Amino acid sequence: MNRRTFLKGVGTAAAVVPVAGCSPLRGKTAGYKPKGVMPKKTLGKTGIEVSMLGFGSHLVKDLIAKPELRDSMIKLGFEGGINTFDVYDHAGYKQFEPMSKSIQDFRKDVVVSLVAVKPTEEMQSEIDSTLAVFRTDYIDLYRVQSINDNHIRILEKNRDAGKIRKIGIVSHDANLMMGFIDTYRNVLDYVMIVYNFHHNMGRPGGGETWPGNDYAALIPRCGSLGLGIIGIKPMGSDDMIALARKKGFFKDRRGSIARAMLRSVYQAPEIHCTMPAMNSMDEVITNLESAYYPALSDIERTMLSELSREADALKGAYLRPHYRWLENWALRTAGAVVGQQT
Repeated sequence: MNRRTFLKGVGTAAAVVPVAGCSPLRGKTAGYKPKGVMPKKTLGKTGIEVSMLGFGSHLVKDLIAKPELRDSMIKLGFEGGINTFDVYDHAGYKQFEPMSKSIQDFRKDVVVSLVAVKPTEEMQSEIDSTLAVFRTDYIDLYRVQSINDNHIRILEKNRDAGKIRKIGIVSHDANLMMGFIDTYRNVLDYVMIVYNFHHNMGRPGGGETWPGNDYAALIPRCGSLGLGIIGIKPMGSDDMIALARKKGFFKDRRGSIARAMLRSVYQAPEIHCTMPAMNSMDEVITNLESAYYPALSDIERTMLSELSREADALKGAYLRPHYRWLENWALRTAGAVVGQQT
């Protein structure tokens, strides 16, 4: 069953399930029907086509407690053209079961992205149980964050067995990522790296804006090996959003700072898919609209440069400790290459 056939059968997906006795779509979101075209890209050498905008796995606790709303958001995203969904089950998220139910009628039309978190001795059972929960024969994209020979071998064995389509890694350290790519380049299919308007040092910009390390070589290295690249933290984390809100950017009538953040990522042809978190219907709609009209305007560039300078002036103080690692990816000359094509 394809996406349009499914939706024709159930009606407007976003309005299917009521929450607390009323429609999940309220106010300005009521009756919203996606009308744009979602751009898609081939994920490196994998041959898998991914939507330029993916559905991120992070969600707030309030939304975890509202599975009906989350279900409607997932279906609205799918109706709007998103075909790539990242799902967390660990760290309190517990989304495998509800997410598997949300996508079960169009599972063959979407790309499921997961991360293995169990220790080596439990990793195979983790993969097998995941297949059972998602009621599927395979997981499209499986990655590890704890990267070692044993974990890579287990993923490779499962790829050979058809249980996993493609193998990836994610790291919060660009220099470590370069080392992992060199070590496992013959096994890897894709990587997940930080890329946004402020923390984007994986991409060469030239001149004095880039320190002399391996950061600027990361994306070209991935390209030379044909690795797919999925961008994470496209909005610079919840803390960057909080800073933008505090500084009045969300009230700025010149444009939408949220759409500008996403559009700046779309300008990088090397990033095949970016995955923002979505925690409300408004956010799903805003993100969809950013992808339907992906061009970054001069006004939006200016807004992002201003926000980047605000962040740079704080020297990382706007970030909570568990996000401080993002500063390792930040430009030293704020806003210098926002949206730059190289």
